[in-house]
Amino acid sequence: MLRSMSELSPTIQAPVSGKARIQSIDTLRGVALLGILVINILAFAQPFGALSDPRVDGATEGLNFALFAGAEIFVEGGMRAIFSMLFGAGLLIFMNKPGADPGEVRGMYYRRTGLLILFGLFNAYALLWVGDILFIYGVAGLLLFLFRGLSARALLFWAIGVLLFTTLIHVGVHYTLRYLGEAVAEAQALAPGVEMSEQQREAVQTWDAMLADQGLSEAGQAEEIEARRSGYLDNFVFSAGLTIYLQTVGLLVLGLWDALGMMLLGMALMKWRVFDASRGTRFYLLLMLLGFGIGLPLNAWETMTFVDSGYQPHWQSFNRPTYDLGRLSLALGYVGLVMLICRSGALSRLQAALANVGQMALTNYLMQTVLCNFVFLGIGLGQFAAWERPGMYLFVLGVWLFQIVFSLIWLSRYRFGPCEWLWRSLTYRRRQPMLKAGA
Repeated sequence: MLRSMSELSPTIQAPVSGKARIQSIDTLRGVALLGILVINILAFAQPFGALSDPRVDGATEGLNFALFAGAEIFVEGGMRAIFSMLFGAGLLIFMNKPGADPGEVRGMYYRRTGLLILFGLFNAYALLWVGDILFIYGVAGLLLFLFRGLSARALLFWAIGVLLFTTLIHVGVHYTLRYLGEAVAEAQALAPGVEMSEQQREAVQTWDAMLADQGLSEAGQAEEIEARRSGYLDNFVFSAGLTIYLQTVGLLVLGLWDALGMMLLGMALMKWRVFDASRGTRFYLLLMLLGFGIGLPLNAWETMTFVDSGYQPHWQSFNRPTYDLGRLSLALGYVGLVMLICRSGALSRLQAALANVGQMALTNYLMQTVLCNFVFLGIGLGQFAAWERPGMYLFVLGVWLFQIVFSLIWLSRYRFGPCEWLWRSLTYRRRQPMLKAGA
């Protein structure tokens, strides 16, 4: 039930808005939100396996291959890492309510996080997006609150620990798939008439199950294409099955720790005032050079190793031993670059446009689901698995331009995006004023 203003503490009647916002954070969030679609478009427009193997959509030569390699080197994992870091920074911004009752603030935080989980469930099941991140962020956010009072160094310590844990998972999966693949290749190389051993049969069965789970079996891809080009019910049944797996097994094995590690790092960087562009130019320049200097060559090596291996599963992005180092370095490089631009005042119009997108991140994230599913699923134009990567990325560019213009027009009149308004009104249990003064 929404309460009146008089029932709330004076310091927590409303969320941060207007001039109180940190524009550099909104700008960085806008960059990450738009950048995420470079990877997500593959799962919107192609069978899910295209996220991990370019052979699924035939992106192994020419311009298609160049776009695959470019996305792997310059985007994969980096934008998601920034988005996660900023979620951690957002916790500290939300909790910064001097003079407010701690119990009331804690209650609002958990209500806010619970609502985010509901947004994620709506996005995943009602809007049919199998790659939803909001549910994972909400679950990770429940744990993140426990770390709010730690120093920046302590947060860094915990972040490193969690990210080392995820790295161990990547290493374990990498070598498990590598040895499994070798066993399968040995079994398949047997001379005609020679029967496989029981161990070899088990290896082949495990390999086939792995390919099916990752959307890499031809039969599974054919079924997915048929379902995706069908009506809402068929799409719901398909996406629900995959989403349930990702939000249970996938969450516990990797997704939760992937998000939590970056969120903890984001809290540390926020306490060190990295995200408000207030550090020196030399600091951000060094951050950019080190980040890109490590991340880009490492990502290029990973990608070319994947290609040279014949696209073996143990070299797919999520299965690479150095995946976390590469994406973290890449993310920090982008943080340094965006903060340098914000600090210098250059490209002020572009900064403002991206900040508008970032200020409406929840609305724009859900809007990407609606736009993409309308174009590619059978409930709309039914273009699933019909476009090559150049067409997909032209569409991504169109979505970017639309969201930049939409955000500018909307925020010229309203204080929040529509989803942000709903989220905040329910969090504060008070209808937030929507119109700007004089609008």
